Amino acid sequence: MAWNPEDARASAQVRYDETEDLEVSEVKREIDFELIERKKPRQVTGTHFYVDVTNFNQLLRGEQDDAGEEMLRLLHLFAREVTRVVEKDFGAQKVHFQGPRLHAVAYRPVSDEGKMALQAVLASLAVRHMISAFNDVFDLGERGWRIAAGLDHGRCLATKNGSGGDRELLFLGSAANHAAKILQASGIRMTDRVRSLLPEDLQARAVEADDGTWFLRLSVAEVEELAAAEGWPWCQATTRGRLEEAAASCPAGSLTSAHVKEKIDKNTLRPSNTKLVSAASLFADVDGFTAYIDQQEARGEDLTEAVRVFHVLRGVGRDTAVQGFSALRIQYQGDRMQVLAYRPVSDEERAAYDTIRLAAALTTVADDIVPRVVGTERHRLAIGACWGETLVSRVGEHGEMDYVCLSSATASAATIQQRLDGGQIGIDGALRNLLPTWLRAVFRWDANAGAYVATDFDWASFCTLEESEKRAATKSAVRPWLSR
Repeated sequence: MAWNPEDARASAQVRYDETEDLEVSEVKREIDFELIERKKPRQVTGTHFYVDVTNFNQLLRGEQDDAGEEMLRLLHLFAREVTRVVEKDFGAQKVHFQGPRLHAVAYRPVSDEGKMALQAVLASLAVRHMISAFNDVFDLGERGWRIAAGLDHGRCLATKNGSGGDRELLFLGSAANHAAKILQASGIRMTDRVRSLLPEDLQARAVEADDGTWFLRLSVAEVEELAAAEGWPWCQATTRGRLEEAAASCPAGSLTSAHVKEKIDKNTLRPSNTKLVSAASLFADVDGFTAYIDQQEARGEDLTEAVRVFHVLRGVGRDTAVQGFSALRIQYQGDRMQVLAYRPVSDEERAAYDTIRLAAALTTVADDIVPRVVGTERHRLAIGACWGETLVSRVGEHGEMDYVCLSSATASAATIQQRLDGGQIGIDGALRNLLPTWLRAVFRWDANAGAYVATDFDWASFCTLEESEKRAATKSAVRPWLSR
């Protein structure tokens, strides 16, 4: 691993220059999002919706009988059925699953925003009703899954981000951001922009919450009737039949995992080739980027420059993780990147050490390198990382599978990241205990974050501290890997 700021700065400049002639055009008919090019983002008007299993992490932490393989099996079958409900039954577009959370968008017909909103709302309600059949078919009882959704409507930029085959669809804009942010522990929650597009009788049935969002409850029969009237074929009986077939084809105990013995090849991951690895789950989120996008839109900006900045942030962040530190990039989640830091041959202390080096490098990328190249204010990262045994796989409908990490460490890392401000790195006790004493001291307990936190700890800070420790240590006391 040979990451250094000079190479990262050169890479940032190349990435920024590559998008100088970036062209934005508006979607006026159905398109294949897979064909979107990095330099030709498309402006898409639609209703974005996130559907989440709100008690998933709680259930995962309660798993005692295995390494989480049964939860992974259920997640795989859940993702398959939800994809079918959203895409086949309602004709919406799945963006991806972020673990158990689906991001999707309804954008057709492009001339009828009211139908977009109705499509997204009914699809969300259908998934919520589907979960009762899911819990019954898989006999989950008290461990039944619970569903909530968040929806917002507006115009977003659809673009592709990444390198080579390591690219993912991204929607940049307030509608995609706010739909995720208003999702709560229960209910189908929507902004007033979505509610105002619904038929008047549904608007009248929506209930306003204290925060200005709106809830809507409809029975299974009502959802089926409204869907049928619009030509959408969803019904709960069909969902139940598909779930019963899935349970028969993939019974309990059929999904197992193998311990990692070599570098993980993402392209080979699938439910039948799931890996179990001791690793650090790391989430790096661009703090305040939603507000930045909102400000750009409020000023009438076309978001072109925001897209260029984001391409640089993501691209250099990805290269730093994958090329600089041999980490496995799992997924982009809006303006957040999920990474798994591990060593194929068991060396937990070195893997933990490199996790902190990576976090420090990413902080420098966001705080110093990207702002210098793009000539704008810095967009700081909030980084959460936790250590533990983790399942790595892909789940969902064949041909549309999404990468996933499943462990308490992954869930905790995401939670810690969400509690942090930009410029902070938060880690759990398991990761901190694997660090050398001198590096462990950098992280102090923060009760609000529920983690050990370091603030403004960048690459220069790390290198200065490491060099000081090397000078202070006697040759016999220095670990071999630290002296290289």
